Amino acid sequence: MTQQSFVKEKTSLKWTMRIIGFIWMFLTACFAILNIFIFVQPQWIGDSLASPRAGHFGLYSYCISTIDDYEFECHGIWLNFRHIINAPFAVATFFVGLSVLLILLCLVFFLFFIFLRSRFVYFLCSLIQMFCSISLLVALIVYPSGFDHETIRTVCGDNAKDFHLDTCQIRWAYILAMIACFNVTILAILGFILGTKHDNQGHTKKEYGELSETSDERTVSERMSMQSRR
Repeated sequence: MTQQSFVKEKTSLKWTMRIIGFIWMFLTACFAILNIFIFVQPQWIGDSLASPRAGHFGLYSYCISTIDDYEFECHGIWLNFRHIINAPFAVATFFVGLSVLLILLCLVFFLFFIFLRSRFVYFLCSLIQMFCSISLLVALIVYPSGFDHETIRTVCGDNAKDFHLDTCQIRWAYILAMIACFNVTILAILGFILGTKHDNQGHTKKEYGELSETSDERTVSERMSMQSRR
């Protein structure tokens, strides 16, 4: 009975870890969507009621109202860095784009759970997530150093300079980028913890990843049941 209780407890712990792992994968997919949204939205900074003209700026694109009416003229595409208004914005675009590519690669690596040991996949994806966090952090730091530009002054006022927006304000896309940076850092830490927990369960080397582990659990349970009947 003691051995059966041990097997049941061990099996219960494994399923608990798997449920947490599924939640971790779901949150990683949500972060990927958020990361793409942050990359494409031209709402990192924008005008306020005190601004001389209406307008808003993103990573690689921006929109400024015309003088005669409130229609916006938008410029910039992510495929051509020459259209980005200055170097800091281009650097921020590169690092946020890198974060998007890395997190999409991480989602592809989730398929490796079928073939490889969970510990290896958790550590690999957590490492990728940590690089995503670093990339976003670099973008958040570098982006404000590009405020000293004539195009931005047309919207934000003549006193706009590096790290100072004058009459403009931070928009929701920049705030979302800060939240995303924090979230992916937490996901990376959680992934490392899950990988460590799987390592501490004392598995022997598996040939076919998670599917093999499920089969082994069933085999051990049947073996213990037969021994108790004897």
